[in-house]
Amino acid sequence: MRLRILSLLGLVASYILITAGSAAAQGVYQSGTTGVDVSYPNCTAKIPSVAFGVVGVTGGLGFHPNNCLAAEAANFRNLSLYVNTGYPGQSYGLKYQNSPKTCDASDLNCLAYNYGYNAGQYALTYAAGHSVSSNTWWLDVETMNSWTNDYSQNIQSLQGETDALKAAGVGTIGVYSTTAQWGSITGGWQNGLPGWGATTWKTAKQAATYCSGHQFTGGPTYLIQYRGRNLDQDYAC
Repeated sequence: MRLRILSLLGLVASYILITAGSAAAQGVYQSGTTGVDVSYPNCTAKIPSVAFGVVGVTGGLGFHPNNCLAAEAANFRNLSLYVNTGYPGQSYGLKYQNSPKTCDASDLNCLAYNYGYNAGQYALTYAAGHSVSSNTWWLDVETMNSWTNDYSQNIQSLQGETDALKAAGVGTIGVYSTTAQWGSITGGWQNGLPGWGATTWKTAKQAATYCSGHQFTGGPTYLIQYRGRNLDQDYAC
């Protein structure tokens, strides 16, 4: 009897984990559906008919445009956007020393925050200038972009970019990364934002297995990326 009760409790626990992952993306993406993410490398790609799309506003780096943003965004009724992030360090932060905060030149965290905030504003302005908008934005956080060796400065840059999006009224802000890359850049910062996980899986079925157990920000997993034949594809948890 005790074993039966434990078994039932295990089933309940598994059910809670599955439904929690499935419910996480409700209101943004329909659980179990698939979409694609595209940006400047995909300007000439044929976009398939999918449930949702995530389009890069910036062209691989902050403060750089994706020149085919409007054309790519036009393919999706359920549109989300993402922005490339990074913080190259103090010399770049000094360019934004007095906006939105007034920073002492030696206040590295303040400079990092301002850099991120202005990067967010750049992306918002660029998207608006092309009549592209969404209530869901993702911060693309990868080690291939430029970061300092200081977790605090990197975190402040990401916080600044998040705050710029919030100030513009964006309702859902999440992070695209992996557990390893997120740890390398932020030290594993637990900010509770939704996660979009990158993987090397090749099928939606495989991607679905990562909907639980890979919450690198401490927040729920909304999407898991996997490798499609021609474009990166994404499974909604």
